Amino acid sequence: MNSILISLLAVPLLGALFIFSLPTNRKELFRPISILVTLISLTQSIYILTKDSSKSEFIITSKYSWIQTYGLDLSIGLSGMSALLIFLSSLLVFVSLLSINKEHGDSKGFIGSLLTLHFAINGVFVSGDLITLFIFFEAILIPMYFLMGIWGGDNRRYATIKFILYTVFGSIFIFIGTVYTSVISYSFNGKLAVDFDTLSQISFTSSQSKTLFLLFTFGFLIKVPIFPLHTWLPDAHVEAPTAGSILLAGVLLKVGAYGILRVSIPFFTVGFLEYKNVIALLSVIGIIYGAIVAIAQIDIKKLIAYSSVSHMGYVMLGISAGNFLSLEGAMIQMINHGITSGALFMLVGFIYDRRHTRKINSFGGLKSVMPRFAFFFLFTSFASIGLPGLNGFVGEFMILMGSYNSYKLLTSISAFGVVLAAIYMLWAYQRMFTGPITNEENRELVDLKTREIVSVVPLILLMIFIGVYPSFIEAYVVNDAEVIVNVLKGFK
Repeated sequence: MNSILISLLAVPLLGALFIFSLPTNRKELFRPISILVTLISLTQSIYILTKDSSKSEFIITSKYSWIQTYGLDLSIGLSGMSALLIFLSSLLVFVSLLSINKEHGDSKGFIGSLLTLHFAINGVFVSGDLITLFIFFEAILIPMYFLMGIWGGDNRRYATIKFILYTVFGSIFIFIGTVYTSVISYSFNGKLAVDFDTLSQISFTSSQSKTLFLLFTFGFLIKVPIFPLHTWLPDAHVEAPTAGSILLAGVLLKVGAYGILRVSIPFFTVGFLEYKNVIALLSVIGIIYGAIVAIAQIDIKKLIAYSSVSHMGYVMLGISAGNFLSLEGAMIQMINHGITSGALFMLVGFIYDRRHTRKINSFGGLKSVMPRFAFFFLFTSFASIGLPGLNGFVGEFMILMGSYNSYKLLTSISAFGVVLAAIYMLWAYQRMFTGPITNEENRELVDLKTREIVSVVPLILLMIFIGVYPSFIEAYVVNDAEVIVNVLKGFK
């Protein structure tokens, strides 16, 4: 298993370096090589899912001595939740490369940055200590900066700077928390060790736990993002290229929630118990606010961006409730939202390549000229709003059922977000696809090509599979949820 985890990092990194080393005029090689690289990563992630060890709690598989004098090691490891997120990352990078247009596919900078981002994302999910986690957490910013800043929309500079400033600001708190944790570890056992095994053995005081929880969680919540720290997200989504939006919504938003589940709650539990009600309140505000603002949008990409704010609010509500059902639901919803939001941004990218506009009122009657596109968009919309039988229903239902025991009023309010989601998604579909063609430019539009269909079909199949057979994905998060629940029980 250790060699597989190392190769999950090595393959995309070596692939990126190889792409960067190729002559600029060898455009015909960029996409095939990158697809091969990501196909290898995807195969590895599927192989990991087939192993029983991937369904266990987080296990550090290897430690590498970094500063030996002070016992500071860099560690990698795996759990069921990590395995699922690695699979999601690999799948979305793979379908993104299949779906991108010729302009981006012929750019070695774009392709290389995408593979580098894949490397950094995988690094976050296999990190077994705070330092490794922080390094990869920061490494994500570098390729995203170039993807958004060079190949983004007209207002890309503003969106890129805003994204970087917000994330770096949050990272400062994570860095301070890591240093403070190292100091506490040194006073506890004479080592600066901050690997997860060591942290689980340290008895943090109430004050230390509360302080460290606030430091780490604030940084992670910006990445989620939670209301009112969300304002960077709509701008980033709108201006990012399609592949960037797919990965931003599909995987990068999960990094923050993953950090809270992996670090904040298990190690700084007293702090979580102290502030969980505040997080729950902000989560519900985000659910309703994101949905209401989504209804008012005239840009389809910004509408999906605000829907992500709303849906990630459900994830944080489930985490805040802190019981087994809600935690399972939150972890499952992280995967489900990654699939549906990734598919939605991909579909929006297809129509943008044809019309070079995202304005909802620029369309109308698309169903008559693009029936395949209309079908995939409607199907994905149903999954996004939580139609029973599709993946979106499973996670949100578990979250609402589990959270009701802890927050009856807040959960009741948040349930209204499901109704609002149906309003903004179906209303957008109605305006874009039904009725007569309102813009003559749309009459000449070409329906989805084979390459585009092949890109989106794996995500469609997963929506059905998880919706019909949720036990498959549940089996990978059971142990992660149990670990957190047991930790919480020990402090109550």
